[in-house]
Amino acid sequence: MGGASKRGQTLTAPLDELLVRAVRAHQRKDFDESERVCREVLAADPSEPGASQILGAILSERDDADEAIACFERAAPRVGELDARNVGFFNNYANALRRAKRHAEAEPLLREIVGIEPKSWHAWHNLGQVLKDSERYDEAVAPLRRATALAPEHGPNHAVLGEVLYHLGRLRSADAELRRCVELGWNDDVNLWTLLGNTERLLGNLPEAIRCLEHALSLSNGSAAARSNLAIAYGQIGRFDEAIELAHRSIALERETDIMHSNASYVLLTAGEIVEGWQEWEWGLLGPRGSERPTGKPRWTPERTTDRVLCYREQGVGDEILFASCYPDLVAAAADVVIETDPRVAPLFARSFPGAEVRAQTFNLVDGETMHDYDSAIPAGSLPQHYRYALEQFPDRPSFLTADPERVAVWRARLAETAPGPYVGMSWRSRLKTAERRLEYTQLDQWDELFAIPNVTWVNLQYDDCERDLRAAERKFGVAIHRWDWLDLMNDFEEVAALMVCLDLVVSPRSAVSMLAGALGAPTVMMGNRWDWSDLGTDSSPWFPTIQLVYRHLGEEWEPVLATAAASVRAVANGTPVPAPATDPATT
Repeated sequence: MGGASKRGQTLTAPLDELLVRAVRAHQRKDFDESERVCREVLAADPSEPGASQILGAILSERDDADEAIACFERAAPRVGELDARNVGFFNNYANALRRAKRHAEAEPLLREIVGIEPKSWHAWHNLGQVLKDSERYDEAVAPLRRATALAPEHGPNHAVLGEVLYHLGRLRSADAELRRCVELGWNDDVNLWTLLGNTERLLGNLPEAIRCLEHALSLSNGSAAARSNLAIAYGQIGRFDEAIELAHRSIALERETDIMHSNASYVLLTAGEIVEGWQEWEWGLLGPRGSERPTGKPRWTPERTTDRVLCYREQGVGDEILFASCYPDLVAAAADVVIETDPRVAPLFARSFPGAEVRAQTFNLVDGETMHDYDSAIPAGSLPQHYRYALEQFPDRPSFLTADPERVAVWRARLAETAPGPYVGMSWRSRLKTAERRLEYTQLDQWDELFAIPNVTWVNLQYDDCERDLRAAERKFGVAIHRWDWLDLMNDFEEVAALMVCLDLVVSPRSAVSMLAGALGAPTVMMGNRWDWSDLGTDSSPWFPTIQLVYRHLGEEWEPVLATAAASVRAVANGTPVPAPATDPATT
């Protein structure tokens, strides 16, 4: 809090004395006494600036932003226009606006303040907070770094900067800032330890992550959020009994909070508790899965056998392909089915599911629902609760998507003209590079054992901007990685599907590439971390029988996984059967 402004005051001596008492109480962090004295001053002079500023700051910290703003706005006419004499008042006013989520009002005020008083860390900190709260993380870094430079011993500066860096995926820098906050003595904050624990989890340091999250749980006196976060970490190291108990307890404490149910679904599905896992998965429609479309029609259930049912897409195209494995079950159960999907896969789905009407998604945020030619509706991610509630429910089939046979013939000829087989498609990351997704990916410069295998023709399937990585790998390993400039790997799923069918093997992480390859029945090595919800407690991928899932534990190196993938490539190169991968190559 900046110093109490006296501009425009006409106080009597008793009020002056009360104001001094309020300031001193605030300085010694006796906020109850400071609030009581401020209210006494304001009872006599409702727009007194000094008491309004102190009380407004106290109320802001207590998240009573509306009353805080009212305090500042009553006093503002007496304070006058913002200038060097009253920046403390306006800085606290802007902070109250931030806490009320009135970011568009707070930001210009704070930018004006840092222009007037650039060596005061308070406004830089609050500006960084506004940008963070607006999810403008890239922009938030600079003002928060300025705040830490001006007040390096103030722990919260480091904590907020660490949170921003966490959201940007700069995990090691985030970890350093959060630990600096702890070193400075600000070590009794539940949110700080939770964020530190989640950062360590995403870095793969599971023992340290659990230590931090267990400490957060103790500080929180057993809060639902702390239990839920710890449940996720326990699940990722296979401590399922404890994870499930924590997840159940978090739901009992906050039954109406969707994230508790969503986290529980991940824990339960990962542990193989499929029926209850899908039940909790439904809560994800209020959180991680997005939002249920406002169709105005009832939710479809298997009892509605005479309905024309709309099944609509959700989440990314990889998950959309995974859940599409349930579409034949839906087509068999309903009188008529409309599948709305990502436009990129609509032709592929139309060929693969001829019993349904397949069309590009018609819903948009501007116009809302534009088609109403159905009786009931269900999101794709809700089909498994009806058709995949036990492992026996997964059909034994090599594929469920069908590539265009004419395009397949063209690709067979094109590959033969390019180089001799066998042909191995390759991808090494997803386009979405969130902090958590980064845990699933190797770096291409780690693929030395794979690229050393002779008599292999490598085909690029990586669909983001990766030309620099490809050229670097070609130089480093002396291989040719074939790609076609005209082929849009991001958007042209018809061509990509036809190409994949012609490959002898696909090597990929968990991504749309491996999902599409598996759905087409292409032999695929999918490299991923142990304990993922989509494996449903198994050592394989029940959704895609032709996918060989090669595991590692979080925090361990990728070399054993890459060595197992290399064994499959070597088998293909030698014309021998692809070996079944070790369940846990990191321990073999």
